Amino acid sequence: MKRICAFLMVTLLFSHSLFAIEEQDISAFMQNNIDTATSLLRDKKMQKDEKSAKLFAIFDSIFDYTLMSQLALGGKQWSALTPAKQIEFTKLFEMKLKISYMEKLDLYTDEKIVIKNLEKIKDTRIHLTTHLMKNSEVYEIIYKFYKDKNGSWMIYDVDILGVSIIQTYRTQFADILAKESFDSLLAKLKQPGDSTQKKQ
Repeated sequence: MKRICAFLMVTLLFSHSLFAIEEQDISAFMQNNIDTATSLLRDKKMQKDEKSAKLFAIFDSIFDYTLMSQLALGGKQWSALTPAKQIEFTKLFEMKLKISYMEKLDLYTDEKIVIKNLEKIKDTRIHLTTHLMKNSEVYEIIYKFYKDKNGSWMIYDVDILGVSIIQTYRTQFADILAKESFDSLLAKLKQPGDSTQKKQ
């Protein structure tokens, strides 16, 4: 599962756009950038820090971190926050996602992703189903896009083997907030490692 998450998120880093992505271009756009990411990951001469820098340079334009943060925290909790707290939470959540994914860079071997299906759920929602293939094993990954107010398609969630990344964080955050304050959650997000997960 860690290898799947690692390759998934690294390929997503390359799914950047300098212009609005049209609906009919999403599949080709994603496949092209997945292939580009694969080439980068296979470059044994490039140091990890250099790879990370290249990936982060283009990371931000495909993800809507504000919407992802709102969905992960939950509408009621989000609405109760001041604008300043919303910004602080979004920045910390973005940092948590990036650190988590970049820590998994070394797990990549020879996985590849192919586009299988593009489904328009409604006018402003599209699901792109892909298959991650590792030897004889196939894993389904669904990239969830929404159309923002500027007409560009942005990723707001990803399902890996039927499990939503955002829903997973929402459950973790809800567990924390049921017992602790919001400031305590912020403190946990500032800590290294995945301190928001329940200890076994």
